[in-house]
Amino acid sequence: MQKYSWRFRKFQTEYGKSTKKMINIFIMLIFFLPVCAAAEKVVFVSVEKDIPPNMYQEDGELKGIYIDIIRQACKKLDIDPDFRLYPWKRCVKYVKDGRAEAIFPPIRTEKRAEFLYFPSEPMADKKIVVFALKEDHIKIERLADLKGKLVGVNDGYSYGSEFDSFPGLKKDYSRNIDMQVKKLVHHRMDVAVAVEAPFRFFSKKSGFSRKVEVVYTVSEESSYVAFSKTMGEKGKLLSEKFGLILKQLKKEGVVRKIRDDYLK
Repeated sequence: MQKYSWRFRKFQTEYGKSTKKMINIFIMLIFFLPVCAAAEKVVFVSVEKDIPPNMYQEDGELKGIYIDIIRQACKKLDIDPDFRLYPWKRCVKYVKDGRAEAIFPPIRTEKRAEFLYFPSEPMADKKIVVFALKEDHIKIERLADLKGKLVGVNDGYSYGSEFDSFPGLKKDYSRNIDMQVKKLVHHRMDVAVAVEAPFRFFSKKSGFSRKVEVVYTVSEESSYVAFSKTMGEKGKLLSEKFGLILKQLKKEGVVRKIRDDYLK
């Protein structure tokens, strides 16, 4: 009987040591293994029209400057961006009623600020500029300097009230920016007025990026990623964090590299 009692006590001791060892290992795993929590999904809506190089679809993949910037920011915020494309009016409706958390790339206005949180840092600046051939050495210091020159524009596009209504300009109309680039390079116009990023994108695509230069800026306005106020304090906090991350990405040169990959 004593023999069995001794063996039982020995079993209890060995079992206790083994259990304690397993508990210690489990605690170490909790503290030292990475936590694999699923990233929070956020719906980002934007216009379904291709706007290269900022946003467009290629071989079924959504890409562009805006898309890459948002993905980089979301990565730092542990967010899984769900991009959905609709007509612009529907995009606005969805952030108003809470079916989407974020929208891009609206320009900030008082009316939009009623239902959207705007970060402190814009995603990008939209510049309307005047392009000319480097070899022509054209100097433009004001809109009046365009008089006497053939000015290339896109048919049906507005460049702002000041330019659109400026008197005495002789204009040449193109169907799209790609045509505008080719006309400028082949001396079928003296200068071209365009949104800077798309014009540089198509210049690079056609192999003419080193032939053109910006000689004047017509206007400049900031584009944002804005967040729905239906999210309450969560949306406000996300907007603030997103702005700080954008500022950090610009400071680190990440945004510049993204732009250069598409434009240079």
